[in-house]
Amino acid sequence: MSLSVFWHYVRLRLKERLEYRGAFLIGMGAQMLAYCATYLVTWMLLQRFETIAGWGWPEVAFLYSLNLLTYALGAAFTFSQMTALEQMVTRGTFDGVLIRPLNSYLALAAQMFNVGYLGHVILAGGVLLWAATQLDIAWSARNLIFLALSIGSGMFIQAGLLTLLGAWAFLFIRSSFLFGLYGALRGFISYPISVYGTLIQLLLTAVLPLAFVNFYPSTILLSREGQMLPGWVGWLTPLIGPLFFWLSYELWMRGVNRYQGAGG
Repeated sequence: MSLSVFWHYVRLRLKERLEYRGAFLIGMGAQMLAYCATYLVTWMLLQRFETIAGWGWPEVAFLYSLNLLTYALGAAFTFSQMTALEQMVTRGTFDGVLIRPLNSYLALAAQMFNVGYLGHVILAGGVLLWAATQLDIAWSARNLIFLALSIGSGMFIQAGLLTLLGAWAFLFIRSSFLFGLYGALRGFISYPISVYGTLIQLLLTAVLPLAFVNFYPSTILLSREGQMLPGWVGWLTPLIGPLFFWLSYELWMRGVNRYQGAGG
């Protein structure tokens, strides 16, 4: 699938969602309010305890915003798509994706693109910019480029994890329960992972690299120490996301190759 065809599908999806603009805006506003409540609870927690593992409110807000922003960017192309796969495989409707002369992954991503994540992007981006102004970060060209690359890498990690969960449907059919687990794991990186034990830190670093979404790049930008691994590990962030997404995509395509239709 060429990029022009991909973005054509995305534009069609946008037009479809914007047919009922009132409902779209209300839904987006409701999601923003829900995440505002999460920010508020975190702020209240830090007003009581001042720091979490030595990280204050602007630093934790920076962490959480990176988590939410990269999730929104990655999930817009993967969450609805991967959560729908269980029913598509069960009912055989995934066959309709395969008969088109297009890459099945890109076709699914474009056709079910979720513009509703725009609210997440606006909220997380706004708080991220605010937090950046409150922190002692030297905004050199190097750090700005690193932040941009880290956001892109975080997007790939979030999309890669969702892609892995979607691939499960091709092998074991039932996959919907895994997305609740993913949400719980993503909640762990709302705070600095140094607050957790060694086992959880290893899980979030070496097994499911969610810590590279926000914690490790933040330690570079904030010149923080105290993490389990050496400080230079954070510089690997721009490589981790694309590599992890590529591995997830390959596994997803192998699942497609094993798919034999409903009941197959």
